[in-house]
Amino acid sequence: MRFEEQRRLIALLKEKRQAVISHAVTKGLDPAAPMKPSGIDWLGDIPAHWEAVQVRRVFAGFEQGWSPDCHAKPAAYGEWGVLKTGCVNGGIFRDTENKTLPEETEPCVRLEVMPGDLVMSRASGSPQLIGSMALVQNTQPKLMLSDKLFRILLQDAQEPAFIAWLFGSNPIREQIVLAISGAEGMANNLPQSKIKEILVPLVPQDEQQQIAAYLDAQTRRMDTLTAEAERAITLLQERRSALISAAVTGKIDVRDTIPNSTEAA
Repeated sequence: MRFEEQRRLIALLKEKRQAVISHAVTKGLDPAAPMKPSGIDWLGDIPAHWEAVQVRRVFAGFEQGWSPDCHAKPAAYGEWGVLKTGCVNGGIFRDTENKTLPEETEPCVRLEVMPGDLVMSRASGSPQLIGSMALVQNTQPKLMLSDKLFRILLQDAQEPAFIAWLFGSNPIREQIVLAISGAEGMANNLPQSKIKEILVPLVPQDEQQQIAAYLDAQTRRMDTLTAEAERAITLLQERRSALISAAVTGKIDVRDTIPNSTEAA
């Protein structure tokens, strides 16, 4: 495929990925399930046995981090560091997005992020990234939450993996954008009070587990295809650069590929 075809494929895969996530977390996995109006424009119809509730019914609390002065470089393994807001961009936790805590600064041990934590950004230079949430699968030790990150504590019978997928869906993202714009004097910030008002489906725990497992499998396939397309683009770009370089330096003879002006006449 050419560059344009590969780029179109990547765009389609990203669009499909988002649609699959949004449908699964708001409509469920059973196409034959009876539906009912949620009463909420963002959600539309939901399975009849689900409820539409405010996030305050799902979240048990928030733990906010701390942002001391840090070195710009990432912390080496075993060093203390402070996570940056970019650690949750795209719904994927990246422990490399951190800054080293100076040796003379005492760490706040209770703010260390652990596998299984649900981390959410409350502020960012880019409004599109505010409210990004990711489940911590693996992480190097001694990384702390910054003051622009929340650790989300859930009510009983709530699955962190499902909630992470839910907050990456279009219906929830639309509400987050409105919550940011409605927070007067709090530009590029998402306060706890606004998060608690977001409307979400209340889903039985066993279905949450099934949906999370389904989305793990489906998105893994699409992410693999996207990575392959990105590698193909890189390879095509490298080949193109190599050909141009060879032609410019005379390593290949391109005279026979250029139409003769006399013949053309």
